[in-house]
Amino acid sequence: MTPSRSRIWPLIGVLSLVVLVISACTQQSGGPSTSAGADADPNGEFRSNIGSEPDTIDPQVESFVDEIGVTMQVYEALMTFDIKTGKPIPAAAKDQPKVSADGLTYTYTLRDGLKYSDGKALTANDFKYGWQRLCDPATAGNYSFTGYIVAGCEAWNSMDPKKDDPAKLAAAKATFLNSVKVNGNDISFTLTQQAPYFNSIAGLWVGVPTREDMVTKGGDKWTEPATYVGNGPFIFSEWNHNSKMVFTRNPNFRTPVKLAKWTKVMINEGAVAFAAYRSDELDEYGIAAEDLRSIDSDAALKAQVVEGPGSCSNYIAFNLKKAPFDDKNVRVAFVKSFDRDAYIADIQKIGKPSTSFISPGIPGYDPGDTFQKFDPAGAKTALAQASPAAQAALANLKITYSATARGKTRLEWFQNQWKTNLGVNVSLDPVDTTTYTQLVKKLETAPQMFYIGWCADYYDQQDWLTTVFNSKSTQTPTGYNNPTFDKLVADADKEPDAKKRDDLYQQASRLLSQDAPVGFVYYSTTKILQKPWVKNLYITPLGFEEAGYIDLYVTKH
Repeated sequence: MTPSRSRIWPLIGVLSLVVLVISACTQQSGGPSTSAGADADPNGEFRSNIGSEPDTIDPQVESFVDEIGVTMQVYEALMTFDIKTGKPIPAAAKDQPKVSADGLTYTYTLRDGLKYSDGKALTANDFKYGWQRLCDPATAGNYSFTGYIVAGCEAWNSMDPKKDDPAKLAAAKATFLNSVKVNGNDISFTLTQQAPYFNSIAGLWVGVPTREDMVTKGGDKWTEPATYVGNGPFIFSEWNHNSKMVFTRNPNFRTPVKLAKWTKVMINEGAVAFAAYRSDELDEYGIAAEDLRSIDSDAALKAQVVEGPGSCSNYIAFNLKKAPFDDKNVRVAFVKSFDRDAYIADIQKIGKPSTSFISPGIPGYDPGDTFQKFDPAGAKTALAQASPAAQAALANLKITYSATARGKTRLEWFQNQWKTNLGVNVSLDPVDTTTYTQLVKKLETAPQMFYIGWCADYYDQQDWLTTVFNSKSTQTPTGYNNPTFDKLVADADKEPDAKKRDDLYQQASRLLSQDAPVGFVYYSTTKILQKPWVKNLYITPLGFEEAGYIDLYVTKH
């Protein structure tokens, strides 16, 4: 969990330099504590930092970690992810889905007696409405691509609600709605093809049961606390914009959480957030390189360090629709011209150098993919082969990033590498955090170069290669489009044989590295400070498992 995921939770939803925090709902090494929380403070409050104001918290629109983190505190999906294994397990659904013999229909049965936080009964139709919003082109969701596996979703979502014939739009909508059937407590999805990963999609924020009456009542502002009513562990109680969000225990949730309150503040500068942690204003803090000296010299702080796995792959992205990065030779030159080992040793300190996309611990991790390794001579050779037009465009290069002091330090390092190893001047283009997140969500607004990344939503290569770099994806702001890559991932997505599937994904991943729409930099690892009174703070590659919200608590202090 959006940096910002995983997603993307997140999030894992897309990762950027916007914020360097870790979600509180991820697994510690060795697995979660079995403590029942008998020492929990019944009025306990957990305080964390999300860095900045979320661009949106609309479940069917969002894609960044901080956005998804809010949604998954307030809503519950059909499935969630097991803290130890990462496999999808029942959440609002009472069991694993029934899958038809041909693998094309998944049927989920809701648990009995589920309610929204205001007491209204939850029905299967509420989930259908959430999926309807995901595929509705008028919603313009950043993650709508994840629904394309459901029959009719892609055709409807690809239409223009302002320009296309209303009758055709209505017909496309009807076709999709016919693929999502409700029968009592059952909701079934008809897919376009076999999809071994679909049960994981059912655990994502994209299909949570958004309330139709609240969306209608709130209109463009329905995500304010008064109408952001969910079925999850917390109630969204307060939003002091650009300052903090407050969440309180939902008494109607099927398993009440141990925390009475969770406050998320918005401190954009890492040094300020570190100071807030040291003065007991925050209960956890994501450590950055700049903090290590202070931590190592303070025995109390050093004892509060917690380490765990990461799931994010960080990279320099290029807009392939803008010169000079429409020329593959220029991209190859740039990705081979910076020393990743030096970056980790001198700047980042925390993480592992990367030359391929999928991070360690996720299926498809490929340490043998070294095409993008540091090679100054090879970089210069590639640059010399660029077209005259691309060479001319090198005179006006800039890299856009979220305007923080720590972000500036990191981008100055890259700036120096390109000057030293390529002889190319790249100017820095800092923009405010909210503007940055908006810019990098769409190809139409994506900068020429920008620093970003991806975090796991679930444990499958499909969540990386297809979701991010397929040419039809709504998650790729680079404009990458290679039919060979698209076919490889499309074949892998539906391949039932695990070994054949892995091989197809590996071919696609290596092709991606060679086409270089992005330059891989490093894989994240988790290193946080955690107050002694915080219990059951799990660290896993996934950042919004329901079990983490239920188990987390604080003792009296």
